[in-house]
Amino acid sequence: MTERQGVVIPTVWFLYSEDGEPLGQVYRHGEEAIPTEGVRITNGARWKSAEVLSFSELTSTCAMRRFRVVVRLVE
Repeated sequence: MTERQGVVIPTVWFLYSEDGEPLGQVYRHGEEAIPTEGVRITNGARWKSAEVLSFSELTSTCAMRRFRVVVRLVE
């Protein structure tokens, strides 16, 4: 989760393949809350490893930060 002036803000990434196929979502916290290009994430429901290619922040809802994250499946 991300801390902003002592407030914890939940963060969710909505994952998509390079072709635009939805790959689910993951919740992140701490230093990993904000996506970074080139970072590898693991243990998805339908994949083992993916690399972040790009991302954009979506409008926050209910005090939750949301990101659309495009990934390349590695395994």
